[in-house]
This record gives sequence, structure tokens and C-alpha cells, in this order.
Amino acid sequence: MKSINLSLVVDENFNPLPTYKQLAISIAKVAGKNNKISLASLVGWPLLAVKSEAGGYYIFDETGKFSTSINSLILQDYNKIISMIEKTSDESQVLELMNSIRWDEVRGSSTIHFDFVMDQEFKNLLKLGSSQLPLQILDRKLKDIDVQFLISDIQGAVNKIISEIDLIEKIKEKISEIIAIIKGKRVEKRRQIESEYDAKIMAKNEELKKVVNSEKTKVEEEIKQYSSQLYSKLPDIEVLIAKAELDKEAGFIDSTSSVNSIKEKYLNEISEKLNEIKEKHKIEIRRLRSELNELNSMKQKDLNKINEEIKKLDELQQSIISKLNNVENSEKVILDKLQKLPKFISILVEDRAEIVVPLLIAQIDSRKVILPPQIYKGGKKGFFGGIFRKDPSEISEDVEGGEIFVNSFDLTVQDNLRNYKDLIEKGLQELYEEGWSVRRSLDEYYIR
Repeated sequence: MKSINLSLVVDENFNPLPTYKQLAISIAKVAGKNNKISLASLVGWPLLAVKSEAGGYYIFDETGKFSTSINSLILQDYNKIISMIEKTSDESQVLELMNSIRWDEVRGSSTIHFDFVMDQEFKNLLKLGSSQLPLQILDRKLKDIDVQFLISDIQGAVNKIISEIDLIEKIKEKISEIIAIIKGKRVEKRRQIESEYDAKIMAKNEELKKVVNSEKTKVEEEIKQYSSQLYSKLPDIEVLIAKAELDKEAGFIDSTSSVNSIKEKYLNEISEKLNEIKEKHKIEIRRLRSELNELNSMKQKDLNKINEEIKKLDELQQSIISKLNNVENSEKVILDKLQKLPKFISILVEDRAEIVVPLLIAQIDSRKVILPPQIYKGGKKGFFGGIFRKDPSEISEDVEGGEIFVNSFDLTVQDNLRNYKDLIEKGLQELYEEGWSVRRSLDEYYIR
């Protein structure tokens, strides 16, 4: 199995600096301008990267400090619910069941726990190249059998969630199918109602047309008959009026109003008689028209009732699907977390490799300072020919992802940097020449 020791300090392109310079930058960064250290050691935190079938690598913490916990749902027995609905033959009971079931309710939740598995985002940390650093590798607790079981457990959890999501999809299809059948019956019933009413309305319209035609013939005969009789006296009245107008013209009488009133009264009597005849022939038409309106009203009322039932079926289906979608979306969030456990690692092509993350541990006074992998900011010439040199606290910055190891480190280590005095001092000299305010002797960094 290939083992890769990541670099402790890289340039801005993530390329490793020479070993001596990595050590010097690390000491300068930790101690700053004036701090003295009583202990300094380079340790290596071993991680195991194992390629997953879906791509990417599972990252295992071989020290056992890290683990991953993911909350999962305990779903209700949807198969049992559907079976109960399918066994119910009465349509109203089926709908009552569907309305009463809490489709988005879950039985509870549980925690899936994976020892040694890391789910942190390492960001740039796993882009670092390798270096031959004098690392004190932390004790490994992870065994091959653990790796096999953990990968099997993760895949089992993934398969379980996928199976549950598939089940929810099938339940949604089944619910839609059941409601579609009930809805189809309602649509067929609506078609029958519409057809029955349309036949009655058509028959009533035909009856109305016949009655209207018959009454038109009758009213024509009666109006003509009565008009010829009633209007027969009108010429005599007109003669009487004409004579009265002549008497008035001659001054024999003062007004013709009395004779004009005779005409007016006579015409009113004619009009009343004719209206009686017309109204008599409207009675049957009004009755049929009222029956036709009643049929149309009853048709619309019955259709509205069916349409309301169909609307409620649509709303029930939408409500159930929406609630099932809520459960499914929660499941997808859990699945996404599980499927994101494998990380992309650009420095690996192997199926399996150990990646060692370097950390510098220093004791300053009563404090333990832990330095994660760094990015060197490059040579910075001091002002005025080096008289004013740059503060070594600014010499580098953390690589994203390294902080997770700093926050979790709680082990006791032994000093191992004094053995590399010559290398470190070579690096310190180079940093000094690049304008950094560093001490050029390793002894100057230690408490004597």
C-alpha cells in the first residue's frame, strides 16, 4: 500500500518547499519574534483513503479520533398501509382511510454511527504534494477488517435509503392509481348525468317548439277573427269624430273631447281583448319553458356536485403526494450525506493509500501550540535594505482543512526537532536573506 506524507509547508501553487525550509518556516511561525519553546515535534496523523465503487475515496482516521454520525428516519410501514387500502372494497371507506392516514409521519429517528470515518471537508489539504519529513507517526488503531465492515455498513445504509426512496415513489404511484380509478368512475358518472339531462332537455325543447308553432297558428286565427269584429265599429266612431270636429270648426261646440274619449275607450277595450287572447296562448309555453329551465338548473347542480367530488379527489392526491415528497426529501438529504462521504483526492490514482497529515507541536510557556500545514507567502525583502524586517508571524497561512486536526489533537509527544539542527538553521538563514525577522540559530528558539 502506498503511503504519502503530505507537506507541512508549500508555495502558493501547493508545491512542496525543500525539507529544510519547511522546518524553518514552521519553527519561525510558531515562535514568532520573541517566544521560546521548550519542546517541538513533528507528528504525522495517518489517514487511510480507500476508493469507493461510486468514485472518490472514503477517508478513515487510523487513530480513531474521528467518527461520523448521521441521523436517519424510521419510516412507517407504507406497504401495510397500501395493503389495507387495497383490501377495502367500499369506495367511501377507501377515501376515509386516505384522509385519516398521516402520510408524512415517521415512527422516529435513529443515528447511524461510523467509527474511524471522516466526513469533514478537507478543501485544499488533500491537494498538497508529498515530502520526506521526519514525522512521528501517531498510533494506528484501524484494522483491515474494520475497513471492510465500515464500507459494507456505509453501502448498506445507502442501499437502505435508496430502497426506502424507491418505496415512497411506488407508494405515490399506487395512490395516484387508486385515486385515478375512483376519479374515472366520477368522470363516467358525470358523462352519464350529462347525457341523461341532455336527452331530456332536447325532448323538452322539441315539445316547446311544437307547442310554439301550434300556438302561433291558433293565435293568428283568433287575432284575425277578433280584430275584424272589434275594429268594425271604428269607421263609425271616426265619422262621429269628424263631424264633431266640423261642429267645433263652425263654433257649434267648444270641444271634441267627449267623442275622442269614445275612440280611446273603444281602442283600450280592443287592446285588452287582444292581450287576453295573446296571454291565453302563452300559458303552455311558459309552463314548458319553466320545466326546461328547471332541467338545466338540475343538470348544472348535479354536475357541480360531481365536479366538486373530482376536485376533492385531486386535492386529496396532491396532499398525499406533497406529504410523501416531504418524507422523500428528508430521505434524500440523508442519502446525500452518505453519498458525499467519498472525497475527491487529486494526488491519488491508487485504490488504497495512506495519507499522513503533518503537524508541528510546540510547547510555549504553559501553552501547547499546534501548527497545521501552511502556505508560504514567499520572500519579502525588508524595508531600507533589510533594516526593517517582516514579522515571522506573517510568514505563512493555514491550508484549508488542516484546522480539523488541530482542534482534535490531545496527545503527548516527545521533542524530535533538535536532531535536525543543521537543516533547520540552513532554512533560517535563507529566510533571513529573504527579509524575515528570524533567529538564525535553533538554540535561540529553545529555552536553555
